[in-house]
Amino acid sequence: MSQRTRNVILFVGISILIFLLFYFRNIVAYILIAGVLSLIGRPIMKGIQRIPFWKKHLGKIPSALITLLLMLAATIGFLAALIPLVAMEIKDLSAINITSVMDYLDVAFAHLSDKMPHFISYSGADSGMQDYIQGQLANMMNFGQVTDLFSSVAGTLGNLFLMFFSVSFILFFFLKEELLFSHIILVFVPLRYEEKARHVMTSINHLLKRYFIGIIFEVLGVMTLDTIGFSIIGLGFNHGLVVAVFAGVMNVIPYIGPWIGGAFGILVAIATHLGDSFPDVTLPLILLVLLVVIIVQVIDNVVFQPVIYSNSVKAHPLEIFLVILMAGSFAGIAGMILAIPVYTVLRVIAREFLSQFRLVRELTSNMMDD
Repeated sequence: MSQRTRNVILFVGISILIFLLFYFRNIVAYILIAGVLSLIGRPIMKGIQRIPFWKKHLGKIPSALITLLLMLAATIGFLAALIPLVAMEIKDLSAINITSVMDYLDVAFAHLSDKMPHFISYSGADSGMQDYIQGQLANMMNFGQVTDLFSSVAGTLGNLFLMFFSVSFILFFFLKEELLFSHIILVFVPLRYEEKARHVMTSINHLLKRYFIGIIFEVLGVMTLDTIGFSIIGLGFNHGLVVAVFAGVMNVIPYIGPWIGGAFGILVAIATHLGDSFPDVTLPLILLVLLVVIIVQVIDNVVFQPVIYSNSVKAHPLEIFLVILMAGSFAGIAGMILAIPVYTVLRVIAREFLSQFRLVRELTSNMMDD
């Protein structure tokens, strides 16, 4: 067989593979989600296996099953506690008259213009900045969109159940057989590269496991600190908890996520204090919300993120920052969320297969001791 024929066969094979991956992208997504969850659940499973039951240690099947049940129970319990609060929050906010909010903002901007004339110029309805901000708040407070979203989700419960069942089923086997996910990937690797590919998979597994576990602790830490902070400043426990959960989830988006959560907190502060004086009650509350966001962000930057974004993936903070910016410009928020895991995978592959290039050696030098 000539080299040209081999190249043609290789090209056709890769094209068919890409088509199949795209065509069955939902199944691929289930496998990837289960793979990530298995990284998080494996330390739990190993801890269960170390516990003696009737002087014996559990095997892989029962320990994998118990781990899966614990993860499902934690997820269901969290959602069961959160969903009623979110539903109550949506009900309260959706009952607010948008016109009242706009009138309140008119008064607020007039007050700020009087107090800070050099920074804020307000001329009633003619203010372009005023119209823009009011328009953005009106869009944010259009909870009819949220209702439509929930209706759409309710209409696809069958697909959600299929995803839930599929991911759980795949996850059980990934937990039971630690190398199963690696074996699925290695099927597509040529035999002459199999040894290097195994080393790559081991390194990726180790780095991403630390990263995703770190992300979970970061989200929970931000949620806890925000809940405490918002409750202390007088936002109210229920309102504060819902805002804190939203802020914690948004915190997964590096750098800009916390400010999205802070903007939502300010919106809730305004919407729930329309009957109060803006300069005496609402403005101080807004400033306190910003103070809580800043304090939590400082703690996150000093304590949480150095461990997660630097130590866990063995990359310099500036390097991570630039990668996130590039990913965000290429694929928006989704790109920013996926930037670090994808970059970690690419660095490991480059270290193993392209180490002859100086740039690759410099970018992966911190990974050599891993």
